[in-house]
Order: sequence, then C-alpha cells, then structure tokens
Amino acid sequence: MSIAWDETLALGDAVIDADHRRMMELIALLETAAGGGEAAGIRQVLAELAQLCRDHFIREEALQARIGFPDREAHRTAHEMLLKRLDAVISHYDDGDAEIRSGIIRTLGDSLATWLISHITNSDMEFKPYMGG
Repeated sequence: MSIAWDETLALGDAVIDADHRRMMELIALLETAAGGGEAAGIRQVLAELAQLCRDHFIREEALQARIGFPDREAHRTAHEMLLKRLDAVISHYDDGDAEIRSGIIRTLGDSLATWLISHITNSDMEFKPYMGG
C-alpha cells in the first residue's frame, strides 16, 4: 500500500496533522526499502517512527482530554496496542538476520500504512467534531 498525506486526512490541529504527515513519510521510507530501495538506515527509521508514535500519542490523548472526547480510553488502548506491536517488531528486527529483517520490512510498511490510514479516517475523525473548528 502506497501511503501519502492528503488534506482529507487533516484533523485541523497543526501539530497532530504534522505528526501524521511525518509518520506517513517514515512509513513510505520503509515501503521504499521493502521494494528494493535503499535499506541503509532502516533501524534509525524504525526508532524515529517508534519515538514519534509515542510522542504523538501523548499529544493526541492530551488534546482529547482538553476537548472532552468521550471515547478517549478506547483510543488510548488502540495506541498502546500499536506501540506494543511496534516494539515487538523492532526487537525481532534487531535479533534477526538479513533475511528475517527483509521479511519484517516487507510486511511492516504495508501493515503500518493500513493501520495509520484506518486509524486517522475512523478513530481520529471521531474526535474532530469535538475540536470546535
């Protein structure tokens, strides 16, 4: 799945939207590596993506609390599940040989792209009306 930002994904919060854009850029780098592109720096991309997700989820959950979004606990749970999965994949990547790493990158980019688009268009869009803008 090719992933790219478009304005239909905007929630209207500049910081949250910028986070989503950067996540998509990082996932696109993983997809490029999986397609036989540049594989150097993949571990750094994974680390940046994991840290960005952690920071973003904190910001997003704080925004949800400020605007009184009623379903924020379920949203937080979805974030926690993704972080656990991403941490496990990174650990497996670190422990694997070149063939295992290649397989991980092939599947990870696509699954993250699918998750992120679905999460933004379904879960995140649920709190957009509460933002008052």
